[in-house]
Amino acid sequence: MSRAGACGEAGARHASSFRDVLCGLVVAVLLGTAGPPAAGAGAAQIKLVYAQASAAFTPVFAALDQGFFAREGLDVGFTQVTGSTAVATLTSGESQALFIGATEVADFDAAGGDLVMVAAGSNYPVFSLYVNKSVPSIQGLAGRKIAVTRTGTSTDTAARIILEHFGLTGKVEIVTAGGTLAGIMAAMSAGIVAGGIISPPTTAQAAGAGFTELVNGVRLGIPMTQSALTFRKSYLARNRETALKVLRAYLAAWAYIRTPANEAGTEASIARYTRSTSEQAAVAYRAFFPVWQDKIPRVDPRGVRNAIRFGANPQVRKMTPASLLDDSLLQELVRSGYVKSLYSE
Repeated sequence: MSRAGACGEAGARHASSFRDVLCGLVVAVLLGTAGPPAAGAGAAQIKLVYAQASAAFTPVFAALDQGFFAREGLDVGFTQVTGSTAVATLTSGESQALFIGATEVADFDAAGGDLVMVAAGSNYPVFSLYVNKSVPSIQGLAGRKIAVTRTGTSTDTAARIILEHFGLTGKVEIVTAGGTLAGIMAAMSAGIVAGGIISPPTTAQAAGAGFTELVNGVRLGIPMTQSALTFRKSYLARNRETALKVLRAYLAAWAYIRTPANEAGTEASIARYTRSTSEQAAVAYRAFFPVWQDKIPRVDPRGVRNAIRFGANPQVRKMTPASLLDDSLLQELVRSGYVKSLYSE
């Protein structure tokens, strides 16, 4: 039932002017708290695409919910689009910014694209390999299947990193599951695969369903750029000032989410955009909090290098991290004192 519809029925049942006024007040309050702060008139419109319903994208979730985009005069709309399809929205002009992993960036640029990452979301794979109870150990996966979202995505790279680390390259089949974390969960639940690569808060759902965490990507300690704020070079050349505003809002959100006092607000954003419960959002917050601790979220070239090295596309493996990065916007905001101002007492 819509909010307006609920009050319409109430008005039919209660004809008194007091009830009508009360109903109007309720609608006003509900509409006023229904979403993130709105940008003012004349705000620049930006469509930002993120890849999965994952807490990996918390910085942009918080930037919208806490009004940091609006404060910069930006009217930002969010859309979740998976894998290579997300990149296609940028090249077609449907979106102006992406929040995706180095794997997806490298895969696109290897085919002649011009994407660059300007700030990190996570320089480590906050992914876990969850398996069913029939798998007693990592070596027990030999001869079995694990699921990722798609070939050439961050889940795929994380799977390859894990399998190589444990000497299982070529011994475990990697299969795709429809492009989403929900698809991986469905494949695991149906017994199609023995396990899958998932991220919080989906990990909490997996644990609740009886699956077991076999490998934790952060604890494994191998850098991999799981998520980064990304633009086209051509867009930056034409719209640098707008991109700087996006990055300013992003950095303000980064300062917000890494502050323990803002845990409740951060978890609320995670729950909102990943469509998870408050308990699952809390699990996700605790999983990601360690990777948010650098005050300046620079993209770690080591994480990009691993995304390149484990790329499924042979052309990707010929690339260099430097070709996929543009640190100039972040450096400009550091030099200007903006980043320092976010942490001043």
